[in-house]
Amino acid sequence: MKMLFRKMLRDFKDHKAQFLSIFLMALIGVFAFTGISGEAVGLVEVSSSYYEDTNLADGWIYGEEIADDVFSDIKSMDEIKDAQREMVVDTVANYSSDPDITLHIVEGKQNISKFYLFKGQDFNPNDEEGIWIDKRFADGRNLDIGDKITLKFDGKEVSKTVRGIMYSPEYVYYIQEGSLLPDFSQVGFAYIPSKGADFDIVYNTIALDGYEELDEKDFKSALEEELGQKAYVQYVDRDNNVGIKTLQDEISQHQMFSGIFPAIFVLVSLLTLVTTMSRVISAQRMQIGTLKAMGYSNNSIILHYLSYGFVLSLTGSVLGLVIGPLTIPYLFYPTMSSTYSLPSWGPSWDISFFAVAGLMVVSSVLISYISVKGISDENPAETIRPKAPKLVSSGLIERTKIWKRFSFNERWNYRDAKRNKTRAIMSVFGVFACALLVMSAFGMVDSINDVEDWQYNQIYNFNSKLILEENITDSQLDHILDETGGEGIREEAIELKYKGIKKTGTLTVMNDSEYYKVTDANRNYIHLDPDGIAISDKMAEVLGLKVGDKVRWHVAGNPKWIDSEITETYSIPFGQGLIMSPEVFDEIGGDDYNYSTNVVLTQKDVKENYTGVSSITTSEDIRKGWNTMTEALDLMVSVLTTFAIVLAVVVLYNLGLLSFTEIQRELATLKVLGFNSKSLRRLLLTQNLWFSTIGFILAIPGAYILMGIMMGSTGDEYCFPINIYLWNFVVSFLITFGLSVLVNLAFSRKIKKVNMVESLKSNE
Repeated sequence: MKMLFRKMLRDFKDHKAQFLSIFLMALIGVFAFTGISGEAVGLVEVSSSYYEDTNLADGWIYGEEIADDVFSDIKSMDEIKDAQREMVVDTVANYSSDPDITLHIVEGKQNISKFYLFKGQDFNPNDEEGIWIDKRFADGRNLDIGDKITLKFDGKEVSKTVRGIMYSPEYVYYIQEGSLLPDFSQVGFAYIPSKGADFDIVYNTIALDGYEELDEKDFKSALEEELGQKAYVQYVDRDNNVGIKTLQDEISQHQMFSGIFPAIFVLVSLLTLVTTMSRVISAQRMQIGTLKAMGYSNNSIILHYLSYGFVLSLTGSVLGLVIGPLTIPYLFYPTMSSTYSLPSWGPSWDISFFAVAGLMVVSSVLISYISVKGISDENPAETIRPKAPKLVSSGLIERTKIWKRFSFNERWNYRDAKRNKTRAIMSVFGVFACALLVMSAFGMVDSINDVEDWQYNQIYNFNSKLILEENITDSQLDHILDETGGEGIREEAIELKYKGIKKTGTLTVMNDSEYYKVTDANRNYIHLDPDGIAISDKMAEVLGLKVGDKVRWHVAGNPKWIDSEITETYSIPFGQGLIMSPEVFDEIGGDDYNYSTNVVLTQKDVKENYTGVSSITTSEDIRKGWNTMTEALDLMVSVLTTFAIVLAVVVLYNLGLLSFTEIQRELATLKVLGFNSKSLRRLLLTQNLWFSTIGFILAIPGAYILMGIMMGSTGDEYCFPINIYLWNFVVSFLITFGLSVLVNLAFSRKIKKVNMVESLKSNE
C-alpha cells in the first residue's frame, strides 16, 4: 500500500496539469452552481422565514368604510382564523420636500402582519402617544427613539413620539408614485394604535389570516356570498399584493437565472471531468499492467485508481460547495437592498447543491472504475503493451475529389478528429458553452438598452412628470398647465379579467400626445382610434385575448367592473394595460368614472413644487432609477462572462493538453520528417479553429433560444425585445477565437521540447 501511495504522489507530480484540471472542473462546476443559485435560495429562505415569523396576512379587504357588522361577518367565516381591522391613510410628514407616509391605525393588538422590530419597544395597543416608524425612512431622515414626528392628512394632524423603528412584511417593496426606485427619505410607513387617534376612525382595511391559502378567485366568491349586499371595494390575496408580488417576481427571475446558466456550467464541467479522468487512466495502461505483473490484485488496482478521481473531485466539489454561496451572493446584495426592504440578507444552501457536488464525485469515481476495470480485466502481457491505435476507414469525404484538394494540414486534422471523436465533441461543446453564455449575457445587455431607448427616448418625450393631488382645483390645474406648457393625462392602476385570468395593469387616459407617444411592436409610431380601446400586446398575450374580444376591468379602489371591446393593440416595454381617450372613459364609465387629470407631462425641467402637485419626477430621476434597477443584471452579465471565459480556458487547455499528450508520438514523427515547430503549431491551431468555428456557429441559435427563456422570466409587466447585435457577435467571436489562439500558444514550448527519440520509442 505504501508503494501505491508513493505512486499516487508521483503521478500527481508528473501529471499535475491533468489532475489540476480535474480538480478545477469539479470546483468551477459546483462553485458556479452553488454561488449563483445560493443567492436565489437565500432570498426564498429569508423572505419565507420573515413572512412566517411576522404572520404575514393571507389577504386584505379594502373598503371605504368597514362597519362593525361587516367586520364581524368576515371574522366569523369558516375560512378565517383571525382578522385585524385598520384605518390606512396617506399622510405627509413635517419635513422638507413633504415626504409621503402611509399611516396604519391598528385596532387592538397587532396579530397579523406584525412588524419586525429593529429597535425600541414592542407595539403597545394602549400607547396613546407612541408611533412606530419604518426603518428605511428613519435612516433617511436620521430619526431615532424618542424623536417627535408630525403627520398631516385631510386637515388632521398626528403628532407622536417614536417608540420603535421596524420593518413590515407588507412593505418589502414600496415606492413613491411616479418613480421606478424608492427614495426612502421621501416615502415610508408608520403604525399607531387606535387609542392614539384623537379623531374619528373610519376603518377601511382588514388583514386576514386564513386556515389555508385564501385564493383570490375562490375566497372572493365566498366573501360575496357571505356579505350579500354589504359593500366592500376590493379583495387582494397575498400573491397579488404589489410589494410582495414584486419581490416574488424578482426571486422568480433569479431562480430562472440560477436554474439555467449554472446548469450549463455543471454540464460542461461534468463532461470535461469525466473525459479527462477516462483519458488519464487510459494513459496509465502500462502502469496498470506492471502492477498486475508485480502481483497486485485487481481490487487493489481498482481502489488505487478510484482514489484519484475520488480525492480530486471531492476536494474540488467541497471547496466549491463552501465558497460558492459565501462569495457570489454578496455581490448582489447591495443592489437588491437599495430596492427591497428585508431585515436581513444572506445566502442559503439547498439539497440540490449537495446533489450536484455528489454527482461530480460519483461520476468521477464511476468513470474511473469503468476505465480501470476494462484495463485490469486484460492479461498482464496484453496490458503492458500499448493499446493498438484505432483503425479509421476511409469515409465519404476521403473518396471524393474534394479530399485531393485538401492540404496536408487539413487532412491530418480531419483524420485526427475522426479518430478521437470524444475529444473533438468535447472541444466543440466547450466552445459552444462559452460562446453561448457570452452571447446570451451580452444579448441581455442589448435588450435592456433597447428597452431603455424605446421607453425613455421614443415613448416618453417629457422632461418632468407632475403627480397631482386628488383634491386639486380646476384653477390650480390650469395654472400648472399654463406655467409648464404641459399636457394633462390620467393614469390609474386597474385590474383586468378575461376567461378566468386576472391581471393588474395601468390605464392611461389621453388623446394623441407629444409627450407620451404610442408605438407598435416594431417601434413605429401609431395613432390610436379616439373612439376605441387599445390594449398592450403583452397584456393581450397574458390574458389570451385578441382584437374584438371583450375584457372586464375596473379601477383599483372602485368596485364597478366594465366590459369593453378591444379595438386595437399597441406595444410598450413596461406599464402594460389599456389606453383610451377621455371621451371614451367618460362614456363607458357612467356615473362611477369621470375623467380628471392626475398627471401633467412637460418638456420643461420643473423645479418649483406648484400648489396641487404631490410629487415631481424628472426624466433624469427615471433614468437613474432604471440604471439602478438594471445593476443586478449588469452584475449577473459580468459574473456569467467571467465564468464562461474561465471555463473555456480550462476546458480548451485541458483538452489541448490531452490531445498533445496523445499525439506526441505523431508530432515527433512529423519533426523527423522535417516539420518545424512553427508548422506543428499551425497544425494544432487549425484544429482548434475548426472546433471553435463549429461551436460558435452552433451557439448563435442557442443564444436566441436561451435569451427567449430568460427574457420570458421577467414577468407579465415587461416586454423585452430579443436582439443580438453585430457588436455582440464580433466581441463573442474575438473572445472565443482569442481563447483558442491563446491556448494554442500555451503549447508552443511543449512542441519545441518534444524529444523525438523518447517519443518514438515510447511504445516499446
